[in-house]
Amino acid sequence: MIDLLLALALLGTATAVLLTRNLYRSVVLFIVFGLLMALVWVRMQAPDLALAEAAIGAGLTGVLLLDALGHLNPQKAAAVRQKHQQPLLSGLAFLLALGITGLLWLALVESPDPGVQLSEVVVQQLSASGVEHPVTAVLLSFRAYDTLLEVAVILVAVVVSLALRFSQADQPAETQVLSPLLHRMLIWLLPLMLLVSMYLLWIGSYRSGGAFQAAAVLAALAVLMRMSGLKIPGHDDLRVLRLGLVLGLGLFLLVGSLSMISGGAFLAWPQGWEGSAILLVEAGLTFSLGALLFSLFEASPAPHQARLSIGEVVRE
Repeated sequence: MIDLLLALALLGTATAVLLTRNLYRSVVLFIVFGLLMALVWVRMQAPDLALAEAAIGAGLTGVLLLDALGHLNPQKAAAVRQKHQQPLLSGLAFLLALGITGLLWLALVESPDPGVQLSEVVVQQLSASGVEHPVTAVLLSFRAYDTLLEVAVILVAVVVSLALRFSQADQPAETQVLSPLLHRMLIWLLPLMLLVSMYLLWIGSYRSGGAFQAAAVLAALAVLMRMSGLKIPGHDDLRVLRLGLVLGLGLFLLVGSLSMISGGAFLAWPQGWEGSAILLVEAGLTFSLGALLFSLFEASPAPHQARLSIGEVVRE
């Protein structure tokens, strides 16, 4: 019954996100959809994905969408509403999405039995990875190339976003929420979030957690500090920003190249030090991914460009 209710809630929320003409309501429903997806991953016994979905898919992405919505000018808002008022295009998009969903369902139902049971292979080789959690072993040992490329893609996307931001003549926005309640909550919330981030990083070797989940919490901490007007250490120093952006990828490449000195393969962690090498790389990725995610929020338009507030969008 719980699974059926979750499935119906997902379909209903996704439909509402696509069909609503109110942009603010659409973003809020998108955040709700992300939280429901986190519950779905929990029901499917995938807590790693549930943590990532709740922190990034619903939390940080929702903040970015709300921030972008607050800076939307009236002309763009009118254009978005005009696109929502074209039933023919909406109907064609719905039919296309329905067709793709049907094809994916057929591929899932008629998929052949795999010749190799990858889960069994991971369990057999887990002791050689240096960690006890199979997800961490896959991400940073058995398929480290994929994770390295994912970090590189995120870095390129953020660098391009910042380049576009700094190429404009105006200054980034001074986004602040003047709320006494928020300031009082941050007194105990910020240290707790920092501890949670460190805990998620540490337990990633033997339980659900790791660099991506820890970085999402760290980025959310920085976003809250920025919105409340608190000083972020090194925020105004471009050298700290550059170091933060490349630290994770640089450590990944450096530690992954150490075994090549003794004739080993690239991204084959030093023998006997696999666990320590993975922990070092994950620590660097936590700081770097947190800086990358926060930089996306930081690259907001200046106040004089923000002509349409969220309240005005809601009224529209």
